[in-house]
Amino acid sequence: MVSLPPVLLIAFPLFFAFLAPLINMVSKKAVKYYTMAVLLLNTAISLIIFLNVLEHGVIYEELSGFYPPVGILLSVGYLGAILALLINALAPIVYLSYFGDAENSVKFSMIYMLVTASSTGIVITGDLFNMFVFFEITAVGSYGLVASMRTKKAYEGAFKYIVLGTIGSSFILLGIATIYGYLKTLNFYDIAARINTMPESARLMSFIFLIIGIGVEAELFPLNGWVPDAYEGASNRVAAFFSLGPSKAGIYAIARLLFTLVPLVKGFNLAMLLGLLTLVIGELAALRQKDPKRMLAYSSIGQMGLILVAFSMHSALAFTAAIFLMVSHALAKSLLFLGTRGYKEGVLRNPWVAGPIFIGVLSIIGMPPFPGFWGKWYLLVNMAQRGFWAVILLIIFAAIVEGVYYARFLHRGTEGEESKVLTRSEIAAITILALILVLVGMFPQYLYTPAVKAAAALMGGGP
Repeated sequence: MVSLPPVLLIAFPLFFAFLAPLINMVSKKAVKYYTMAVLLLNTAISLIIFLNVLEHGVIYEELSGFYPPVGILLSVGYLGAILALLINALAPIVYLSYFGDAENSVKFSMIYMLVTASSTGIVITGDLFNMFVFFEITAVGSYGLVASMRTKKAYEGAFKYIVLGTIGSSFILLGIATIYGYLKTLNFYDIAARINTMPESARLMSFIFLIIGIGVEAELFPLNGWVPDAYEGASNRVAAFFSLGPSKAGIYAIARLLFTLVPLVKGFNLAMLLGLLTLVIGELAALRQKDPKRMLAYSSIGQMGLILVAFSMHSALAFTAAIFLMVSHALAKSLLFLGTRGYKEGVLRNPWVAGPIFIGVLSIIGMPPFPGFWGKWYLLVNMAQRGFWAVILLIIFAAIVEGVYYARFLHRGTEGEESKVLTRSEIAAITILALILVLVGMFPQYLYTPAVKAAAALMGGGP
């Protein structure tokens, strides 16, 4: 099998993003095709790396000519390979939805490639400070994507995101400084090997700083105040992109904290509490929303909480459930955000739109045989085995609330005359996403196998 260095997943989008203005000078129409070609190239690279990880195990790459822990290290483990493939495979599908528009913004295409690269960097880096750098690139690019609509709501959402993102960055730096002050290293493996030499109070303090900072990007309560306004102000396509990129990178970073950097019982208990609060508050808030994008945004918050609950269980089966939930959320929420442009004009009267939307809703609420069902099933089975009955009741309550507002969402989408708002490229994008949901749900073993390997690796302290 062909072997490719993981750094290409970061280097290619960064390099080609800065060449985009030259392409725009030659032909403005060519920028979309150029961007799509770059995204498809990254999809192919991520697939090759994913297959190599499955066959040979973790891929390490040393950069800058210095050996770790001094030099920069990229490490692609099973979870990183899954998420890198997820981000880079779905990015071109969401970008496909732009092909029906006459207008084109080279700046938007550049930022889209940059955020794709930085989100990928978060899940494949082996260094805590470089993870912070990639978070900053992701955040700055995301501000621009939210504001690209150039409306009052877009600017308001971007401003709130900037304020909370800046606060989050400060807490990440405080966590990094605490760890470095004691261990004099920021390499994940070096930290994991020596973390027990830190006082427990310092470990817990660094974990709290980091989870507060990263929680902004991962949409965790109470750090998610920016989410509804940013998603509402952003275009449906940008909201779809956020569902597959930045949020997944954020929740991955928290998983690395829990299993590799600061494996404390108190840390897992705190994560469980944050996850349950995020789940219940997100679902109840979604129930009150009338605007479809705000409803989907709060629903995303609830889903992120459920994923964090799964990670905080510290078991292989719950970890596997978290991966299924992440894949379901990325696919279904991207589909739902893309498919609801023109929602108030009765877009769901169009069967080519209603079919994929219905599949996305079924996966989110956990109906068989879609990925969301497998994720919730594995999680509830694991909790029942361990006697977490109170948590099970909270999850079932949240699922009932979720079912109620999604039933209302489907009903209201059929009111009014049939809408022709969606372009053929948008319908093509949501159809592809729905098809992937069906395939993953019908053949869960192809995700289950790498998910189990990811659970074993991360619970053992690896990537």
